[in-house]
Amino acid sequence: MMLALAFIVFLHLPGLSQTGTVTGKVVAGQNDSTMAGVTVRVKGGNTSTITAADGSFTIKAGPNAVLIFSNVGFATQEVAVNNRSNLSVRLATDAQALQGVVVIGYGTVKRKDLTGSIASVSAEQIAKVPIASLEQSLQGRAAGVQVVSNDGSPGANTTVLIRGVGSLASGGNNPLYVVDGYPLTGGINSINPNDIASIDVLKDASATAIYGIRAANGVVIVTTKKGKKGAMEVSLDAYTAFQMRPKKYKLLNAQDWATLSNAVEAADSTHTYVGLPIWHTPSALHTVDWQDALFRSGLSQNYSLGIRGGSDKVQTSVSFGYYNQKGILIGSYFKRGTLGLGLDYQPVKWLRSSTNVKYAYQNANGNPLSMGGLSQLAINPPTLDSGNRNTYLIKDGNGNYGFYNPVNSNIFKFNNPVYSIETNRYSNVTNWILASSSLEVSPFDGLKIKTNAGVNMSYYTGSYFSPEDTRAAQQYPSAISATALYSFHQNNNFEWLWENTIAYDKTFGKHTINFVGGISAQKNTNTLVGYSGIPPNAIITDLGQMSNVKYDQYGNGQIITTLESQFGRLTYTFDNKYIITGTVRRDGSSKFDVGHKYGVFPSGAVAWKVKEEEFLQSVNWLSDLKLRGSWGEVGNQTAIGPYQYAALYTYGGPANLNGGGVDNLGYPFGKIYQGGIAQSQPANPGLKWETDKQTDIGVDMAFLQGALTFTADWFTRDSKDFLLNLAAPQQSGYLLITRNVGSMNNKGLEFAVNYRGNKGRDFQYGIGLTVSSYKNTLTSITSGTNYVTNFGGVTLTGQSWDEFTHSNVGGPVGEFYGYKSLGVFQSQAQIDALNAKAPGGVYQRATNQPGDRYFADVNGDGKVDATDRTALGNPQPKFFGGLNFDASYKQWDINLYFYGTYGNKILNYIESDLESFQKRGSEGVENVSQTYYQNRWTPTNHSNRYSRATANDDAIGSNVPSSVWIENGSYLKLRNLTIGYSLPDPVLRRFYIKHLRIYASTQNLFTITKYSGLDPEIGIQNGNPTQNGVDNGTYPNSRYYTLGLNVTF
Repeated sequence: MMLALAFIVFLHLPGLSQTGTVTGKVVAGQNDSTMAGVTVRVKGGNTSTITAADGSFTIKAGPNAVLIFSNVGFATQEVAVNNRSNLSVRLATDAQALQGVVVIGYGTVKRKDLTGSIASVSAEQIAKVPIASLEQSLQGRAAGVQVVSNDGSPGANTTVLIRGVGSLASGGNNPLYVVDGYPLTGGINSINPNDIASIDVLKDASATAIYGIRAANGVVIVTTKKGKKGAMEVSLDAYTAFQMRPKKYKLLNAQDWATLSNAVEAADSTHTYVGLPIWHTPSALHTVDWQDALFRSGLSQNYSLGIRGGSDKVQTSVSFGYYNQKGILIGSYFKRGTLGLGLDYQPVKWLRSSTNVKYAYQNANGNPLSMGGLSQLAINPPTLDSGNRNTYLIKDGNGNYGFYNPVNSNIFKFNNPVYSIETNRYSNVTNWILASSSLEVSPFDGLKIKTNAGVNMSYYTGSYFSPEDTRAAQQYPSAISATALYSFHQNNNFEWLWENTIAYDKTFGKHTINFVGGISAQKNTNTLVGYSGIPPNAIITDLGQMSNVKYDQYGNGQIITTLESQFGRLTYTFDNKYIITGTVRRDGSSKFDVGHKYGVFPSGAVAWKVKEEEFLQSVNWLSDLKLRGSWGEVGNQTAIGPYQYAALYTYGGPANLNGGGVDNLGYPFGKIYQGGIAQSQPANPGLKWETDKQTDIGVDMAFLQGALTFTADWFTRDSKDFLLNLAAPQQSGYLLITRNVGSMNNKGLEFAVNYRGNKGRDFQYGIGLTVSSYKNTLTSITSGTNYVTNFGGVTLTGQSWDEFTHSNVGGPVGEFYGYKSLGVFQSQAQIDALNAKAPGGVYQRATNQPGDRYFADVNGDGKVDATDRTALGNPQPKFFGGLNFDASYKQWDINLYFYGTYGNKILNYIESDLESFQKRGSEGVENVSQTYYQNRWTPTNHSNRYSRATANDDAIGSNVPSSVWIENGSYLKLRNLTIGYSLPDPVLRRFYIKHLRIYASTQNLFTITKYSGLDPEIGIQNGNPTQNGVDNGTYPNSRYYTLGLNVTF
């Protein structure tokens, strides 16, 4: 309906009489270059033209007419004729306009009047790099914002940290996203990057306080493209990207693997094979390469179409987007379709309405091997001989899949991941809608009264089917068949928001007052249904055929949360030099009990525009100088769900008196247990939100008529009362309870420098640099201990891998923890000498022999045990940042974009597997890397880095957290290189095309790093800050080669 209304408006624009001829020239305000293809229209009429190749134009217009100049990527400008016959017009780019105006909470402000710390990214910057999600556009472009891909799988989530880790809770460090004024609860991955006009990142508490209890981790405000006054413009952006895996693990072939295995078996009588005599003859084996079988060349396609335009009263926009990515791992994909509708209507000067609707469809299977699943393919034995009697291949031409079955009983310990991916069925579909509508009344100049209502809806359905596996049973009488399994999950989320604001902006002589205040109500209802069971149709190829499943596990529930708020911000400016801002918000959240339901979050900021002082007016090389300072307090409630403060009860079915594993939650009646309930969580009415207090001091400077800009901020951030689900006191009778515990501090410095050179010349260039540094310190833990471990999230198997990080008071969050390696024992005499001095005669292990790991006695008690584990390295970088370089020469343009980190460590857990010749029951041993095989300790090769090969690595201490697996994670990555060519305007005008640019691009072309793994860009596991920088076989980031075009009609 909105599209139809816009079409009618376009066809019925009233005309004005033309009484004369006006000529002129249009140039770009950024560099004074002539602009071709600019639309010139008489305001209120239907007369229009476009500028020629030299920027000149001729149009019929009256002496009192107003001309409207518009062009894609530039701010629309109105110019009054005023009886002139020749005009000179300079158009500012959208990027320049954004430098002038910044979107903040519930309003906008001129950048020169900012008192808070805000970083901005424009549509022009976003368009330079082909991206799939808006978070990627922030990486390296916004100082103080750390953006890391959690893995390279299609549609993967991205870690975004604004000014460091501020919470110990899983999921407690995510920023708040506000899209066109709507604070989002999820759905940010559904936004089409091509629809974004600008992104403004609110970093300090002064800027974020107006969002109160949700603003502790910063606020990302996303403004999407709107309709513009002027002739309708149609823009098309399309690209195709080919994806390549940049590296692979270098592993043993079947012959080397079997040779090593046989040597280990000969040296260790406990290392034997059952049912695999062929493995003792290496020359008879056939090598399978799991990496080549599972990885492929990927392909991404992206198409975006935008239609925008309007009259003086009505502006409309329609956008369509389609993104389809086939990942480099077989079976991985991500598909997204988007639709955007916008209608702005201003029938009279004092009344304005705006409606925005966004819809997205997603279908994803990012990583069919699941998190860490790639480690399995690396350590699988490199041969399938003596498994499936029909084939020794991973998959033969007849559809037979190889498998491991040495004991003729099952095929589970070593699996064929190709079989799993190709026979299992997945479906993960999300439909998402974000719609909002506002009405604004301005009864007199400076006063605006606005009401805004919106809904945020998402509907997710996920299903999984694993067919019955009878491969082994058909060949081995004693084999076990795997039963079929079907699971289904549905998650529906409905949220509504209603906000009412009043804003007043007025200047009285040297005094300017800007005020905004309002009330807000928001309600979220989340409904979940899930079940799993054994389907009667044990083998299917289409999930739609699934029916009559007899489920043995079923669950459902509904979660409702509400938030009611009042907020206000007052800014006072004196003489255009001195600015003071005060903000306060009061939030009432249903997540907390009555005594802690409401919180008040204040902030204050001051700024001094030093350049406006008389003593600097004659300093021409200094274009701008402003000093800023702020303090504020905000909250965080994202880490928990509802009812964590209340006493909760669990229902249990009748218990089995003879055992059987059913929880005994029933009651005996007549010697028969009946179902009953039991309290599972004690009440904690004192539970409250996390608190974050922040102080910021900043400076903004510009030189050389604004060609060179510099912004720097120093901040200190104190966070406390983390919402953690910790062990309850033993006397309570409960296992876990949610409590407020601990505090931490982040101190940091961040700066951004930008320079534009050669303005107005054929060759122009620009350089942008952002650098951020912060130090994170855990200052207290109020839970009876001085540290927390890597609770929850990822599980690493092996001896003592239950604790691979310790967040110690006085140290950083998520610091790696384990034994300090001194190398490898080189001789029995060395071991005997250490044992002789050790209490009890054992320094490390009684079974140690040359070639075993040699760990340090850190506490000096003469022996090595668990008390000698120590801090091994910080996964958080000392510095991170980005470098952007762009240049143009006539029709040609180029962009290079680097991103990197320095000083962070990585736990290379998969390397511990690749150096672990570990025995899997009687099924054989895992594969290892070529580097380990060639350099391992032997009686003739006394390596001090690589231990000896054995079937029981736990016995020699190889498979434990230690400094051996901690590596330098610093890197510098060429994130993007793009070369583009814009066709000359005389060629385009023949086909009614305003602008056409073709480009070639590559992403992740190279990485400079000392890290030995596939990719040093590793994020936080499962959103848990105590599990940062762990490489347990994550999906690697791809290298992209892209061809694309941008067209405007």
